[in-house]
Amino acid sequence: MSAAVRRSEGVDGVDGVDGLSPRERLVLAEIELELRHSGERLASRLNEFNERAAEGGPRRFGDHVSRGEVAVVAAMVLILTGILTLVIVTCGK
Repeated sequence: MSAAVRRSEGVDGVDGVDGLSPRERLVLAEIELELRHSGERLASRLNEFNERAAEGGPRRFGDHVSRGEVAVVAAMVLILTGILTLVIVTCGK
């Protein structure tokens, strides 16, 4: 049974696909099954998506960014802000 069918039937603690008729849920499940058979990479991405969808919380689909990446972006923002401030102060005189 595919994840779309399980979701539509309320299995795994998920209430179902909102706003879809039973026929539409079956069509969605068939599409998902066909896509799973069409490629291994796509299947792994669909599995990852379904795992994240099963998680709760507001960050379930958020990108996972390391602290180092956040620090680099913050440093770049501070440096560019400093340069822009110096340019404005220098040109203003």
